[in-house]
Amino acid sequence: MRVRTVVLPAISWLALFNVGISAFAQQQPPATSPPAAAATAAAVDPKADAALKRMGTLLANAKAFTFKSYSTVDQALDNGQAVQVARNQRVVMRRPDRLAAVVDADLEDLNYWYDGKRVTVLNRRLNAYSMIDAPPTIDATFDMMAEKYGLVIPLADLLFDDPYKTLMTGARSGVYIGTGYVFETKCDHLAFRQAGVDWQVWIEQGDKPVPRKVVITYKELPARPQYTSYLSEWNLNADVKDEQFVAKIPEGAKKVDFGGAPAAPANSTGAKP
Repeated sequence: MRVRTVVLPAISWLALFNVGISAFAQQQPPATSPPAAAATAAAVDPKADAALKRMGTLLANAKAFTFKSYSTVDQALDNGQAVQVARNQRVVMRRPDRLAAVVDADLEDLNYWYDGKRVTVLNRRLNAYSMIDAPPTIDATFDMMAEKYGLVIPLADLLFDDPYKTLMTGARSGVYIGTGYVFETKCDHLAFRQAGVDWQVWIEQGDKPVPRKVVITYKELPARPQYTSYLSEWNLNADVKDEQFVAKIPEGAKKVDFGGAPAAPANSTGAKP
């Protein structure tokens, strides 16, 4: 799990706009520590390592896939009360250079596209959009977003060319908790620790070891806030078309620069960004 500036929810690299094109990045706790060195074999339970490697191999071998996620993140109101905000997203990906998603959330409604040349994000609520040039691969684009904008999206670890290697970067320990349920699905429940965060993953048992749930705990922040995501409807042999990654900007949408537009209206929950 890469931790530089942890933002997540889930794949919202577009959470850069002050116009609220993605408020979600502003909701996420900041990183508190640099990543540690990769975990040693002695620090990771072999059963946990094997389960994570099976999942990583399956995702790495899937050249085009789709899935859905439902995520929540802890937030604090101005009066200190803890609340959760949520987002739903539908993701379609084709290695090595195509990615798109639709987000419907408490604080934002977004579309975003990566076509191998640029990242485009549309804020449907504000009818505003922005584009930035991007490297020719998904991996390089995620790295660019982290290095240039300080954005790291935890679920993006699942989308790298080598998810196992990416997830293990910085891991200090890992344990196999046992069989755990995500709704009706039996899973292998794993727990890992690294600088700044603890994270858990539930991986479906059987011949399709896809991740079904991810929990990230920001352990060095007050109240130890958590990000939780449930992942469903995996299609690892999706028939995706080029047009799914082409940005579709509605008539009248305002083009804005990353970080260059006025702030969006305050959200109705009063949650602190």
